[in-house]
Amino acid sequence: MDILKVIFEHDMTLEHLSDHDDPRNRSKSSGTDRESALKAFLSPQQTYCRYYLSGTLFNDPPAAPPPGARPEPAAHRFGLSALSLWSHIRKVFGLILDTASIGDSTALQRLEASLSQGVIPSEGGPYGFSGTLWHRTDGRPFSRLSEAVSSLAPGDILISGAHSDPEFRSHMTMDGMTGVRERFEPLTKLLDQGHMVIITEKAHHGYDLHLFSATNLYDVLFFGCQAILKPGLRCFTINGKRVASERYFYFETWTLERPPHGFQEVTADSRLR
Repeated sequence: MDILKVIFEHDMTLEHLSDHDDPRNRSKSSGTDRESALKAFLSPQQTYCRYYLSGTLFNDPPAAPPPGARPEPAAHRFGLSALSLWSHIRKVFGLILDTASIGDSTALQRLEASLSQGVIPSEGGPYGFSGTLWHRTDGRPFSRLSEAVSSLAPGDILISGAHSDPEFRSHMTMDGMTGVRERFEPLTKLLDQGHMVIITEKAHHGYDLHLFSATNLYDVLFFGCQAILKPGLRCFTINGKRVASERYFYFETWTLERPPHGFQEVTADSRLR
């Protein structure tokens, strides 16, 4: 059985990803700092959304061992790309993010309405797009997200659109020693310019997708989860603030049938609100 998890956080300033000293957070400050803090407090902050798409290929434990023998653990596989229905999931979520990437709210609303009715448009249907919708930090273009993610490795980055500011995207390159925290400033600059950014995160048996956006995509992702349901696939949307530890990230290994508070299973009967 496949378990798909969509972990979301909304209205984030992303400042926790940086080492910048935010004047609002200073408990002891000089007069100059207090003035800066007041100015910052009165200024609106830009907020963002992020979504972490992960999955577990959930295998039942082996048959009961002979008396006296140690039971073998279930051979779960962890990672979005390790799911048996990854190609099915990739197609639908690729369609959602392709549509979101063009910045046409009407097209996204039409897609959301279709998915809410359980209708997944074909790739050649009314939601097909021509041209380049994504590119890597080295400028390599992709016409579809489903095409792009099939050739990615952990640490690769995708940026929506045909091109982006070369300076910002060049500083988004990851390696084994750096992560999102070290790439905070170019990330927010790209988001402020209207791009979405997807980082492939290494998982135990493949990779997950870490999506950053200035736009709230929860509704359409929820209906996407609902539309892809089939026997052998269960989907959960999870409030990221409730994922307080690795144990909660892998909740399905110990409390699948009674998920923690803030972990919603998306079923055919689920309601958005």
